[in-house]
Amino acid sequence: MSSYKVRLYKESDHRTVHEIFTSGCHEHISPAFYNALRQPHNSLLLLVGLVLPLVTNGSILFSILVGVALLLVLWLPGREFFLYHLRHGLAGDLKNISKYYLEREGHCFWVVELQGEVVGMVAAVPYVTPHEKSVELKRMFVSRPHRGKGLAKLLCSTVIDFARKSGRPAVILTTTAIQVDARRLYEKMGFKSADLAPYNPVLKLAGMPWVGYRYDILSSR
Repeated sequence: MSSYKVRLYKESDHRTVHEIFTSGCHEHISPAFYNALRQPHNSLLLLVGLVLPLVTNGSILFSILVGVALLLVLWLPGREFFLYHLRHGLAGDLKNISKYYLEREGHCFWVVELQGEVVGMVAAVPYVTPHEKSVELKRMFVSRPHRGKGLAKLLCSTVIDFARKSGRPAVILTTTAIQVDARRLYEKMGFKSADLAPYNPVLKLAGMPWVGYRYDILSSR
């Protein structure tokens, strides 16, 4: 762990950051689909879709076609959700990271490296409400070969320290329900569930609604 180093982003990291972000978004697509399959209402829908054609006209082929169509319907929401975030990120804040994160007050972007190789990243942006100005943790990804080594915790702590030094009262974040490992990490670090996440009926039906978390700086001292 001591050989890993967190530092500010620099332009030479651009390609690797994009690769880590792209890989991270793509790898959530399959878990989202399998999670959708496990939802009771979706399992019932598949069962009805397979059985009904057999009962009504005795067609095995039509039953299979209906089943495939229903599987496609369950696969598409998760796929489009994560691909949308991929496209939105690459064309938005990650297009010019230095300009978006390092040249704006209250923003920052860090990478974690091992022997000169970037293996993870995290960002911080202001989170402003009528009642307070906090910090939002965003874009936290660690490349697959380097997971399980405490890097996500290190990156998360970096954002918490940034908020503390900035005099902000809290760090907030949103994630999806299917990102179990990330949620477990946040909870172990002292983040508490918070009503921050927007309601999305499609994600709700797919069994992967938004989940919000909050880390209170003052109470952690």
